[in-house]
Amino acid sequence: MINSEYPNGSEWRKWDLHIHTPASFHWTGQKFNSDPCDPRNAPLVDQMINALNSAEPAVFAIMDYWTFDGWFALKHRLKQDDAPKLEKTVFPGIELRLMSPLKGGRLNAHVIFSDNIKDQELIDFKANLKLEFPGDGCRNLSNDALIDYARSVPEDKLRHHGIDISRVLDHTNYALEAGSIMAELNCESYKEAITKVKNKQAIGFMPFDTSDGLTGIERNAHYVYVLGLFKTSPIFETRNISIWEAFSGIKTTKNERWFDDFQIALNNTPRLAVSGSDAHRFIGIQGNDDQRGYGDYPSGKATWIKANPTFQGLQQAIKEPAKRSFIGAVPPKLKLIRENRSIFIDKLEVTKVPLSAFNERWLENTKLTLNNDLVAIIGNKGSGKSALADIIALVGNSKQSHHFSFLKKNRFRGKVGVPAKHFIAKLMWGDEQVLEKNLNDDPEIEHVEFVKYIPQGHFEELCNDHVDGKSNSFEQELRAVIFSHANETTRLGAHNFEQLIEQQESALRSNFDSLRSVLHKINHQISYIEGQMSDVTRNTISEKLTQKNRLLEEHSKAKPEEVSEPTIESSAEQQQVSAELTDVNRQLEAIYIQQEENKIKLTKLASKKKSYLNIKEGIEVVERSLSQFRSDHLVDAVTLDLTLESLLSLEVHELILSETDTNISTEITRIKASDANLDINKNILILRRNALNTRLNGPQQAYQQYLELLN
Repeated sequence: MINSEYPNGSEWRKWDLHIHTPASFHWTGQKFNSDPCDPRNAPLVDQMINALNSAEPAVFAIMDYWTFDGWFALKHRLKQDDAPKLEKTVFPGIELRLMSPLKGGRLNAHVIFSDNIKDQELIDFKANLKLEFPGDGCRNLSNDALIDYARSVPEDKLRHHGIDISRVLDHTNYALEAGSIMAELNCESYKEAITKVKNKQAIGFMPFDTSDGLTGIERNAHYVYVLGLFKTSPIFETRNISIWEAFSGIKTTKNERWFDDFQIALNNTPRLAVSGSDAHRFIGIQGNDDQRGYGDYPSGKATWIKANPTFQGLQQAIKEPAKRSFIGAVPPKLKLIRENRSIFIDKLEVTKVPLSAFNERWLENTKLTLNNDLVAIIGNKGSGKSALADIIALVGNSKQSHHFSFLKKNRFRGKVGVPAKHFIAKLMWGDEQVLEKNLNDDPEIEHVEFVKYIPQGHFEELCNDHVDGKSNSFEQELRAVIFSHANETTRLGAHNFEQLIEQQESALRSNFDSLRSVLHKINHQISYIEGQMSDVTRNTISEKLTQKNRLLEEHSKAKPEEVSEPTIESSAEQQQVSAELTDVNRQLEAIYIQQEENKIKLTKLASKKKSYLNIKEGIEVVERSLSQFRSDHLVDAVTLDLTLESLLSLEVHELILSETDTNISTEITRIKASDANLDINKNILILRRNALNTRLNGPQQAYQQYLELLN
């Protein structure tokens, strides 16, 4: 892993699989010369390399119309000694236009190729494409064919596209551009050309609801045509989250009506859906979707792919699109990691103790970077799985050190701690916190457990030993799991299951204790209090407080970078939208405050409910005690010619207690109903806010997004 180019394994990165270069006829700005290897192209190629390096995405795909010249120019320049270093992955690709069954319609199509494909393969691919000529004729795609196409189409088609008829006949370059604007390919030749590329180095890539995409064709009228492209395209382009979910095979309430039919059209094979910038310039104009540069995704709908930035990584994402792709500002898992860096392990290192005289190397200079999605350690027997797990558990203060299988006597710790005591392990967390421990040490019992470890021995103890009565570990583990799922209104301040039981059964315990001697009750209380005042408990609480402060500090670090409110005078529409957004956010803030207040009220009411039950059970205890007293002393009273009622009576005002309970229950019901209404209003306001956000310009959207993140 040390020598691997991607030691962390698959990670979330932005991918922009739809950019253009100065070789594209739609390019904004200076264009390449006709020969991609012309030395005069070098400064422009250098600009392109610098723009690629400066943009956020780690991977790009060139999608110039009808040509690979942009890729050839880049590839040629990178071979030269004075060329800038390209720090990103770039795939060659091509954007084409297919003959559509819809009259007057156009259908864009793309193909992505491996960055290791040979130039001749690209040239052969282009030659295998058939250009549809007027009169049902076809010719292999080439620049000459595009020129001839422009000069052979009817004049009304030229005028429809705003093309100067005389210039088409007199100027070759103008005719080439005109042909590029109008030409359309035979669809079958497009699909066949992809299959002819060797070693699956070409991937079909169809726009769906983007410019000139498949949604422009009536699928009922032209079902076979659309279905053929559905089934032969592993990648589709969209910026709609619901459609991305449908392509990925994720069924939701938004797509459930048409999901099954959609998957049948896809041959029940999920597809990778992406959103590209479709940039026609190196650097975009901020806030202007019509002037996008590299990595400028329309409406912020960025494409994220969890894979190595390679063609093999792209193929892996195609096989698992739901797990390995996302369209939006940031994937949920990446957001979770960024907001909770202190609970993710970043690296593990094992080094020899300084000045150690131990000659053998063993684990010396072990360095592993851990993927945030690590779920399994796989290897043959003796390959180090137990060693890795034990070391992570040791440094993470696991409470299961007595079950270690590698870091124990007669193994790596030997009889006298050799060789373990000659090595130190370090865990580096995402927030740069470092934990360090000698491999011959055991975790301190009062330290916070950062790593939950279930070694084989502990697993067997949980599953087997409780049956024979050898251990209560299973019951303790079960109690811990139950407690972890209890909410605050149930816990009422308890820190563990035992404290929770103590709270919930306090009235019963009082009843039991009343049947015991006063001395036993006092001794029980003393024992409990002394246990809470022990050094171990105090140190454990101190450790937990330190960990909570780390989490609080990490939360503060996640504060977004400040975005100033746009100062440029906005249009009346923008001002109105901004005012409406301000009002929506104010209403949302009021809802959040009210929900928090309701949460506090419910906790207090739950506490009152428990107090009511305590008093009620206490009265029952008193009544039982009185009844028992009368039973025990009836004979004595008769002997003295007395009645027990004249000596002792109990008056209970149950109506007061009952009314109190009714008031508490009514208030709880009212608050829960209030919370339900607040949730409905909140969802309506969020939908309204999302709709208003789409109407803002770029700077206003950025400012509103900042306010939401800050909140």
